[in-house]
Amino acid sequence: MKRILFITLLALVFGCAKMTEEKRAKLATEYYQEGMVAYANRDYSKAVERLKEALKYLENLTPQQIKDAKYVIAESYYMNKDYINAIVYLEDFLFYYPDVAESEKAYFMLVDSYMKVAPDPYRDQTYTLKAIDKAKDFLSKFPQSPYAERVRAIMEDAQRKLARHEYLIARFYEDFGYYYSASLRYRDLLINYPDQVSDVEVSFRYIKSLLLVRLQAKRQEDKYRKWIEEAQKHLKYAKSEEDKRAIQRRIEFLEGEVQRWKKLAEESYEDGLKNMERYKSIYGENTYYMELKKYVKR
Repeated sequence: MKRILFITLLALVFGCAKMTEEKRAKLATEYYQEGMVAYANRDYSKAVERLKEALKYLENLTPQQIKDAKYVIAESYYMNKDYINAIVYLEDFLFYYPDVAESEKAYFMLVDSYMKVAPDPYRDQTYTLKAIDKAKDFLSKFPQSPYAERVRAIMEDAQRKLARHEYLIARFYEDFGYYYSASLRYRDLLINYPDQVSDVEVSFRYIKSLLLVRLQAKRQEDKYRKWIEEAQKHLKYAKSEEDKRAIQRRIEFLEGEVQRWKKLAEESYEDGLKNMERYKSIYGENTYYMELKKYVKR
């Protein structure tokens, strides 16, 4: 009786295991078919739901079905305007299937998705930079693509957004009196984004900032002089030679900073005057130029 019972239990165990495997295969097929039908009917939410379920049983799907399921999930997120998830699944699809027929459209959707999630110019532009990098890769990989013009348009929008972002940073520095940093930002704008900014205005702000570095340098000098005076007082009361050397090194560093800012002010002012003459030769004595003449005297 025990032997018969043991054999019966074994049969039940193996029978259940067999049924479970059959059920997994059936579920994989059903979910895959339902997901693809939903995709064909433009029910993208259902397509994502069903195909994600199907991929839980991917050992029961063919390589072609796995590829198609991953692509449809990625595109469905894109079509539903869920661009964050679209980026995740498009990146995954292109990593595993870089050279399949669908990769061209997948790459375009990835470029567009990065640009769609990029914030306004006031905030961090990491996604905008990503969009530009992906756009360059796309145009290198698919130069004759029917999506090429749209990708170029996206890249131009991204460049304008980056230019605006850099401009806003430069204006922040200018408005708060950090003229040296402002001049560097405006210079980079003129070099890197000549087609995305107003040359007549940005050149004016660049020259203005150069001329006014003297004001920032004076503030910096006053600050460092104050710190030097404090350090000199501490030097009088320093007890050990080690403390004296440390304070003296601090004084030397601060005096070096004073000289550095004096040199920056002089060089910036001279550059401002030279650029001002160049500005006049290009744009004449316009309103901006007349305003620059005021800053020369400050």
